[in-house]
Amino acid sequence: MSFPRHPFLIAVLLVFGRGTSTTVEAQPDLQGWSVLVRSMERSAWVSDLEMLEPGSVLGGLEPTLDPSRFRPRTDWGQQLIGQLEALPLAAHHADRALQQLLADSMLNFRLTQAAADRYRPLVEQSLTGAGLPADWALLPMALTGWDMAYYGPGRRAGPWGLDLVSALSLGLDIRRGWDDRHRHQSMTAAAVQHAAAATAAFPEDPLRQVLAFVRGPESADAFRPEELDAGLLEWLHLLRVLLQVDRNFDRDDTHALWRLREGQMSLVGCPDGGGPLYFSLFPGGDAAVLALREENPWFTTDSVGFTGDVGQLFVPLSWGPIIEAEGVPCGERPDARRPAPIVRHTVQPGEVLGSVARDYGVRIADIKAHNGLTSDVIRIGQTLEIPGGRQRQGPPTAPPTPAAPVGADTPWVWHTVLEGESYWSIAQQYPQAGTEDLLRMNDTAPEDLRPGMKLRIPPP
Repeated sequence: MSFPRHPFLIAVLLVFGRGTSTTVEAQPDLQGWSVLVRSMERSAWVSDLEMLEPGSVLGGLEPTLDPSRFRPRTDWGQQLIGQLEALPLAAHHADRALQQLLADSMLNFRLTQAAADRYRPLVEQSLTGAGLPADWALLPMALTGWDMAYYGPGRRAGPWGLDLVSALSLGLDIRRGWDDRHRHQSMTAAAVQHAAAATAAFPEDPLRQVLAFVRGPESADAFRPEELDAGLLEWLHLLRVLLQVDRNFDRDDTHALWRLREGQMSLVGCPDGGGPLYFSLFPGGDAAVLALREENPWFTTDSVGFTGDVGQLFVPLSWGPIIEAEGVPCGERPDARRPAPIVRHTVQPGEVLGSVARDYGVRIADIKAHNGLTSDVIRIGQTLEIPGGRQRQGPPTAPPTPAAPVGADTPWVWHTVLEGESYWSIAQQYPQAGTEDLLRMNDTAPEDLRPGMKLRIPPP
């Protein structure tokens, strides 16, 4: 498939950045997505919603189907699901994605849906107002878990994971200390424009539209199902499962809670521009600083650079009383003579450099410079020194270990991995199981097996 020579499509390709030849893998793999979503469990917004209504986010769920409450699906979404179901290894990848959504009483499902509830109704209105299907709003859920503070590989940022070149071509303001991709109003307008360009380039092909949005029009133009790389194939099946469970699984919407939270949040600033103001000097320690930075992610450095239309910081409910009691550190400056603390971090499965930087409240560029990294690629088990990093809050983001079976009806038995074991050697211990069976039933890659992990085994 080639692009027709048409003035409008030429403009579309300019918006896409067609002149560049590099394809950036914007989408996470399944494990990376799970780690990213689970990291939101320790976010201030989760604590706030739970304070307003206990169990609204972290209360366990069971997969429940209630046809009377099914969300309507657009024709575009239905066609996209059909295309995704025709991709290779559909059953295998869909099963793995569904396991991630159902694990720990559907924790990933609950976190993703709750994060999306904040702005999803407004985004859907913008999409439909532009003549686009509302199901486009599933993309930020599949790309980042709808994480407003996301910053990841390829200098992609915001809930839609938009790359820098596309963001600038769409008119977003990105400079040192400021990034429009994290602001709902700016990013939504840009995402709608980007989706419209993808639709214009591939008007009858939802799958290629998605690929054009995520990886660029060259990748969409060259798409061949049999040539998909493993990471992209895995992500596309995750998108398919999200499209299906979003409509079918019953749950309580938290949009009203988000509105209630916004009405009760504090806004703080410096009178008459009496700065400077630094995140690191706020009272409450590391946890408060990380919460403030996560709530105001458009400010991308420690120094808060207020603008004409953004002259205050949003303060999460859980930190409002502390900051109100101790005051805003207007006019104070960090002690430049004090050496920056060094925190050491061991890279966990699924982590990317952007998520590590966000969790410690530092810039990716600072981590790369301090560790001599020439790219955003990091390896499991690698030790990174985080300059000026603050201690992470809450549990580490390692993927969950499945809970032990609760009854005789559980459709598997458990095997605890011992030192030196592999999928092949474990399969030799169970006559009813082959290596492919174990790979299908478990979400751990062969190279990530560790002693003490629990694996599902087909029952005898």
